[in-house]
Amino acid sequence: MPPSRALSSGITTSRGKTLEIKWPPISLSDRNYHISFYFQDNRTPSPYSWRVFNILINGDAFYNKLNVTTSGVNVYTPEWPLSGQTQITLIPEDGAPVGPIMNAAEMFQLLPLGGRTSDKDGENLSEMSNNASVPTSASNTPIAIDDDESPLETNSDPSLLPITSRHTSAVWSDFKRKRVGDVIKAECNHCSKLLAGGSKAGTTHLKDHIKICPKRVCQDLRQTRMFGTKKNLNDKNDTMTLAPYEFHQEDGRRDLAEMIILHEYPISMVEHIGFRKYSNTLQPGFKVPSRNTTRKDIMKRYELEKENVATLLRKAKGKIALTTDMWTADNQRKGYMAVTSHFIDNTWKLQSRIIRFLYVPAPHTAEVLADALKESIQSWNLDLRLSSITVDNCSTNDAMMEILKGVFPYGSLLLRGDFFHMRCCAHILNLIVQDGLSAVVSNGVQRIRDSVVFWTASDKRVQRFEQVAKQITPECSRKLALDCKTRWNSTYEMLSIATSYKEVFVVLSARNNLYKNPPTPEDWEKVEKICEHLEVFSKTTLSFSGTNYPTANLYFPKICALRIAISGWLLSPHDYVRKMADIMLQKYNKYWASVNGLMGVATILDPRYKMALIRFYFAKIFDEHDFEIEVRRISDLLRRLVDEYGSKMGKTQGSSNQQDFDLGSSSKSNEETFMQEFAEFLQQDKDSNCGEFKDDEYAKLVGELEEGFETCDIDSGTSGLCTE
Repeated sequence: MPPSRALSSGITTSRGKTLEIKWPPISLSDRNYHISFYFQDNRTPSPYSWRVFNILINGDAFYNKLNVTTSGVNVYTPEWPLSGQTQITLIPEDGAPVGPIMNAAEMFQLLPLGGRTSDKDGENLSEMSNNASVPTSASNTPIAIDDDESPLETNSDPSLLPITSRHTSAVWSDFKRKRVGDVIKAECNHCSKLLAGGSKAGTTHLKDHIKICPKRVCQDLRQTRMFGTKKNLNDKNDTMTLAPYEFHQEDGRRDLAEMIILHEYPISMVEHIGFRKYSNTLQPGFKVPSRNTTRKDIMKRYELEKENVATLLRKAKGKIALTTDMWTADNQRKGYMAVTSHFIDNTWKLQSRIIRFLYVPAPHTAEVLADALKESIQSWNLDLRLSSITVDNCSTNDAMMEILKGVFPYGSLLLRGDFFHMRCCAHILNLIVQDGLSAVVSNGVQRIRDSVVFWTASDKRVQRFEQVAKQITPECSRKLALDCKTRWNSTYEMLSIATSYKEVFVVLSARNNLYKNPPTPEDWEKVEKICEHLEVFSKTTLSFSGTNYPTANLYFPKICALRIAISGWLLSPHDYVRKMADIMLQKYNKYWASVNGLMGVATILDPRYKMALIRFYFAKIFDEHDFEIEVRRISDLLRRLVDEYGSKMGKTQGSSNQQDFDLGSSSKSNEETFMQEFAEFLQQDKDSNCGEFKDDEYAKLVGELEEGFETCDIDSGTSGLCTE
């Protein structure tokens, strides 16, 4: 009995791999089923177009060493017990040239509906059964069609009533007749819901229920089309699930809108004849929407995602930190403001969500930017939940933050707004490096930049450069990269790659007359030496750029290590290195003469370091007098934070469960030298484990912070620190 429908291409795997098919998706009742599989090798007929494999159903052997050729073969059994979920497994025989394949399958039951089965139908069923390949574990007895019109014995349960010859409606294949007290009910086979089942009730209400039954996956198991699908489209393994397919126009429109959003396709693509033709090939039933309808679908998706973000923000119990930056569209030269929220969710995971991306008309004065940012904050009802706003360092942003500071009530801001305005650490690093580079190697950097532009201007030049590079520096495989002048890390990458090909540039300058003004030997010497020093900046920037984990506890040691490194460069034998270090140190002291207090607080809350790391680095940076002042400043700030949070949540709340949070760090340092020096420092100062605080005092402070972690608006010390 071949299945009524067959897959045109079949489901298969590569050579030697097992094919696992989970079908049907519903849980089957404990009964015997008619099972029919159809297999056909879909390749061009040849001496090698065959497949041999074993078939298992729920781990039991169904058919062994089935030989499938291009002629096709049907395997059928009239009685096979199934219950619950069903898994079909096809295991290839050793030496089979290709993997198993399945083209179609059916599982069904034969139910007497009253009336005599025609002799012709009985003959056809018997002939199909005799001609089909029957599993060795199944009976070879032909199907017997009972002429008796007696009711079907469905169950030994005395409350169940028989389905008689009068019940001719197809709806009774989904219902059982059951006596409940003195009333006859119809019980749904899928959800067990009881409906009126008497002769006067009719079947319309039963049909209506079947249409909306939440547990009825497919409308008719015997007529369901099956398709091989993967639940995870990124999954590259060969395991596939055989599932019933039902087309919905709404699902297609939703996925079309998502595709346009994800890949930034033009909305007008829905009107392209090629796209419409392609869509019709994939699913003839899908009606491609118009441009206006697609635009509405995209906006509907936007509103849905906006509501999801709003719900996430409402559920977050802590404060919200914001970062903002200005973007310029290349094709329009218009300015846009991006506003991103950063917060700790209820599972103690760091979350970041863009909440606004709005056009800001020129001129971009402090007043205009302040109005745009204020409107963005108020539209999300974040007025009273702000902890800090991080911006790039420029005079316009400074003026904008002063305006905003007067807009929001001081009482709602952290420490009355002392940390409301935060400067982006990554941007300050960029300013420090840019000033240092421009002072000592600006001409050399420009010559290297011009050389990179020249040898990447055309495919022919790129090919020529790579040919010479393979001959001179075969160990180098990195491609030339042009920098973005406003981002120092891209300049560092450009220089580090170019220096590995300096001999190639020298050779090409002698072979190509069009290549003029190449870097001089002095340029290469300076750039190589400076790149060695800039590596510490590159590692620090990468540490600050984490977006999926808190980075606040990394800031303090990295910033202090930079300060120590720059001071060490002042002793370099190269005058240009000393000059660069002097300029960098001036810029560093301008912004971080006193290391940001929240960085120190985050370090204290790291149970690995506490106050010990504060004392360790400050002893290297400051003299004895300033050392005590700076240590006291950080410890006083921690006390102020404890007092403020304590006043908000009150002193009557009990300590929260230790399992509700994790004070551990998400990152470990790889700087072995630092760890060795820090270990020596701890050995020399046994009391430095607590530093300014004694053990009991530190434990008391942390304990007070822990109180109300579940209920207090606490931002874990990460608010306001830029993670871009």
